[in-house]
Amino acid sequence: MKKFGRVFILLFFISLTPKLNSSNDPTVGSTKSIVINGLESFIKEKKFLPDAVLMYPGITNKALKTKLTELINESAKDFLEVASGNPSNENYRAKIKLGLGRFDPYFNELSSEDLDRVYKYYLQLIDIVGLKNSDDQLKKWRYGS
Repeated sequence: MKKFGRVFILLFFISLTPKLNSSNDPTVGSTKSIVINGLESFIKEKKFLPDAVLMYPGITNKALKTKLTELINESAKDFLEVASGNPSNENYRAKIKLGLGRFDPYFNELSSEDLDRVYKYYLQLIDIVGLKNSDDQLKKWRYGS
């Protein structure tokens, strides 16, 4: 009888323990929707505008501003793709590498402030998805080290 009681208590506590990575776990879906909403909001924001807090003067060349906005939004859409599927640090880092490569043709046209702004947009994306770091990809792209 004692064994039955112990087994019952053990099964009771196991049933109370949340299942890790369970699709029934409301926090998993909630976190995913927060990330997706954050990325969608990021895409809707106007980019490369003057920002006194960041001491960023903005881009005055409209064609370049439009192109750079498209590129950073494309990176956000890449992150959305990862977030909607099977998000992992490796998948996000692969999208960072892909996205930064899209900026390479414009690298020499950009001022140091513009390059810093692209860098900071990526930091925002990384923050939205909860990635701890870019594995130094951003620093290598920005500073060539």
